[in-house]
Amino acid sequence: MSKNGLPSPFGLMRLGVVGSTNDEARRLASDGAAADLLVVMAESQSAGRGRRGRQWQSPAGNLHASVLIRLDRPLSQSAQIGFVAAVALAEALGDLVSDADFRCKWPNDLLCNGKKVAGMLLEAAGDGWLVLGFGVNVVQAPPPGEALYAAASLADFGWGGDAPGVLNAFCHRFGPWLARWRQDGFPPIREAWLGHARGVGEQAVVRLETETLTGIFAGLDEDGALILDQGEQGLRRVMAGDVFFPG
Repeated sequence: MSKNGLPSPFGLMRLGVVGSTNDEARRLASDGAAADLLVVMAESQSAGRGRRGRQWQSPAGNLHASVLIRLDRPLSQSAQIGFVAAVALAEALGDLVSDADFRCKWPNDLLCNGKKVAGMLLEAAGDGWLVLGFGVNVVQAPPPGEALYAAASLADFGWGGDAPGVLNAFCHRFGPWLARWRQDGFPPIREAWLGHARGVGEQAVVRLETETLTGIFAGLDEDGALILDQGEQGLRRVMAGDVFFPG
């Protein structure tokens, strides 16, 4: 255990109100002050963001954090770390709230009993660095109508802990899974993610920038793309989109 309370070798930088923890982490990389597995955690964010530039509501009490990761693989494989983080977070939250059902939702969300409790955002940060930003609704979720999906907080499911406790649990799970990815690549991560996944084998609607697809969520390919079985139209490989499960 390191002196900051996180498991070794994680480091921790705690901040008050910032625009975005991802931006703070990227600044550290640009300034040459990055360190592998350094976590930037903020009390709140004034300009938190999710995928496609969407606003991520960041009230005090929730977890807002970014992890700097030294990328020793090609940048084309960096998206796989999002699946590493999703598996680790699903396991960590399951440790904290054992009677709830946590599921990974493609590509970067985490659901609790069908409602979104966490999301992640990966961004490159200078030469050889990746920033994994993630937010967890610990005490408060966006009200209905202000989020793309129905959302909930851990407090809604009876958990009375705090954001540092969630971060600590995540790091305990993320460290070993990241080491596994670095050693063995994506196959074991893919298998674990599918074991936690929401909607495999179910009817899915996938909204892309210019079209909407329907089909059966058949799984992930070797790069983490969603495989959509469209029946007579065949299999469709989707790299990015918003997924809904009508059932």
